[in-house]
Amino acid sequence: MSGLLGQVAPGVFKQFQLYPLPNELKRLCGAWLGCVVNKGGNDPNQTNIHRDASEALYGYSCLVSCGDYTEGELILYDLEIILELNAGDMILFPDAVIHHNNNAAEGNRCSVVAFTQENVYNYWNREYNMILRRKTRGKSSLKIK
Repeated sequence: MSGLLGQVAPGVFKQFQLYPLPNELKRLCGAWLGCVVNKGGNDPNQTNIHRDASEALYGYSCLVSCGDYTEGELILYDLEIILELNAGDMILFPDAVIHHNNNAAEGNRCSVVAFTQENVYNYWNREYNMILRRKTRGKSSLKIK
């Protein structure tokens, strides 16, 4: 996942690794500072339309799909794209600014998501004067019925 980030966004990759973390914290997923395994539950196969509000604004997250499933497409609403992800496929996208969800899947679908939260960028800005080149979070024009 870090290798993909380094190839697609080398500047972000370098920035993610440039600054240390407080209290000797360690990065949990290569260049990223966090990682979650979505293993399922009562209804693991579909998510509602959302943006990941605590993720770094204009940063990237990386999703790897896994399991034995069919269907369950990833929909990137703001880009008007529907992706059919197979087990082992990986996607890198700014999940804090793109509304997304996945359709219901048949079978057992799981995912691994690597991310860096916005509060880490804020810490780096306070402690190391990291320049944050981004706009403030605004209202979306997406209309959900």
